[in-house]
Amino acid sequence: MTTAASIILFKNEFIATLSDGCRIQKAELRELANALIHAGVHLNDVQFEWNGSSGQRMITAGQQVAFRAEMRRLERHQVKGFAVAA
Repeated sequence: MTTAASIILFKNEFIATLSDGCRIQKAELRELANALIHAGVHLNDVQFEWNGSSGQRMITAGQQVAFRAEMRRLERHQVKGFAVAA
């Protein structure tokens, strides 16, 4: 079973809520991407949310692109690591 993540930006901190109920908070998108990869989340299972509640900010298109690029980079690195170990 895959783990999905829903990401919001709340008061300058990125918060990912995982489908298993866990929450991961990081100040930087790169840190969040790394934490999600280690939690078993794949890029295709990530969504960005914004509901306009007090304190919540919209994640910009540029931030989304940067996050997706980092997730792709980490996924490729992880796959290469597994290939070498096998």
